Amino acid sequence: MAKKPLYKRLKYGNILAVLVIVVFVIVMVSVIKDTKNDDNSSQVSAPVTESSQSGDVSASDDDSSTLEGQNIDTVLGKIDYTYDKYTKASMYDGVLAVVGAQAAFSGASASDCVSCYDFMFDSEGNKLFSIRDNSVTARSVTLNAVRSMMTDFCKQYGEAGLVLMNGYETGDSTSDLCTGYTVNFRMLAADGTYTDFSPMGSYQWLAENAYKYGLIFRYPQEKAGVTGVSDKTGYIRYVGQPHAQIMKNNNMCLEEYVEMLKNHLYENAVGYTTESGSDYAVYYCPSEGESTNIKVPTSSDGTKYNYEISGNNTDGFIVTAKLPDR
Repeated sequence: MAKKPLYKRLKYGNILAVLVIVVFVIVMVSVIKDTKNDDNSSQVSAPVTESSQSGDVSASDDDSSTLEGQNIDTVLGKIDYTYDKYTKASMYDGVLAVVGAQAAFSGASASDCVSCYDFMFDSEGNKLFSIRDNSVTARSVTLNAVRSMMTDFCKQYGEAGLVLMNGYETGDSTSDLCTGYTVNFRMLAADGTYTDFSPMGSYQWLAENAYKYGLIFRYPQEKAGVTGVSDKTGYIRYVGQPHAQIMKNNNMCLEEYVEMLKNHLYENAVGYTTESGSDYAVYYCPSEGESTNIKVPTSSDGTKYNYEISGNNTDGFIVTAKLPDR
């Protein structure tokens, strides 16, 4: 049989080659498309976990959970309350007002300051410490607490070689002394000179027990980076309970404590049981301007709990409510 012409054989060969290439491309496109569909299908069906929706939440996010001694499970959640109105001026006064280089004191003058002289003796007339002179004054609540503390100290160690050098002063608005709640002790040396207070020897007792009387050492050396003060080791400040105990047990200075309380409003108040067994609720209320309505817990008959309100000297108020005995 005669062979087909060469041009016909080439023509048919080219057509066959083209068909093979087209089929190959179609197959590859189909494979790629199926692969993408499989990937998309796996992405859509992947489970969404709870943590990916709301973020990880740990117990450490609640600052109050780290406070040693916080023993009250439910503080104010089911308790009735009323409102008390406080003016902006009162925001600058109180036992928890933080005064320093970043927050100068602009509160009212301390009208309840008295001479320190009568507080340097215990109830039996025994001398507890010395004072610079009779002109040194401070708020009576501070001096009563100091006298109680020094009475217990002297029962163990005898008269303290301490001199109460400073009390209420108004010359420097960035000094804690202008609150009237602070006094400054220095140590009296044998040669009659004064040295900075140091909690060494028997005086370590004061550093360890001041909180029991509602007192704190205002400028702990280890907190100088927070307070900005390192040379006022003998400054003792009255803050009351439960604040002094909370700060002591949690190694907080006043600045740290007041800042921490800003995370705790009425709804998530800090509940605290002191060593004496008294229960307290402590919470922050931000200032609303010229006047602020502050929630105060009440009993079912509308009677207010015993409470105190202190300004923080910058932007709000701190409420300390004494809870009924359990």
